[in-house]
Amino acid sequence: MSILLAEVVPEGIIFGADRNVSWSREEVLHGNVVIQNLGHTQRSKVLRWPQRKALIGYVGAAQVGGVPTDEWLYDFIGRYNTFERLETLAEALRAEIEAQRRIDERTNSPEALILHLGGFELVEGICKPFIWFVRNAYGMDDRGNYTDIRREFQKSEEFWLYFPDTAPERIGILLGELACQFNPFWFHHGFDLGTFNTIEGFLKRAFKALCDSSPAHSLPLTLSAWESQVRMSILTYGAYFQAYRGPSEQFVGGGADIVSIPWPRTA
Repeated sequence: MSILLAEVVPEGIIFGADRNVSWSREEVLHGNVVIQNLGHTQRSKVLRWPQRKALIGYVGAAQVGGVPTDEWLYDFIGRYNTFERLETLAEALRAEIEAQRRIDERTNSPEALILHLGGFELVEGICKPFIWFVRNAYGMDDRGNYTDIRREFQKSEEFWLYFPDTAPERIGILLGELACQFNPFWFHHGFDLGTFNTIEGFLKRAFKALCDSSPAHSLPLTLSAWESQVRMSILTYGAYFQAYRGPSEQFVGGGADIVSIPWPRTA
């Protein structure tokens, strides 16, 4: 399942994920469906469009259409190398991935697949960030585990749900205020989010304390500096799995991939 982070900071949008991909197989044993773990490999789970047009990342199903999910997404990027609106792109992603997963899983139970699509659009002269959320998980329990997994995929724009009455020209200011608290605006998806959010919350408090007390540390002010914070969170969660989970349970790890796009300042 792994871990996916999406952050919107005053300097741009960042997607990050670990590299471990878990392979499993469903078997029926004595009338019960049993998931057999086949091991782990390493693949990219966050990708960027050419010319930094958009970002995409996923957690969940390791294959789509008989190929690793990242390869399917590379082909999707190639098919939609140019696009006018992120909403149109998100609908194409929702429709195509649902159609393919219905073929893939025609004899199996549906497996969770969660994707984020992020980028900027010029709306009425103002450059606005958007984060589209495509998924077939319709619920989540109090531990952050996905529930109600369906064959139907849905999509929604999530960023502006958190700023429903905010004038677009004020978004940068509000994001800056969050960043100054060392709590940038984020979405997290993946394996055991309750544990990850606890660990990441501790890291943020620790780095905030370092910034407040040590001249060797300062609040991130650039996109690359925020990328380092995303990378640190992912690598720390991977270290948790190395320390506390067995070889067959390395659902998070293998390093970290980070992709970003800067906030366009002009049309």
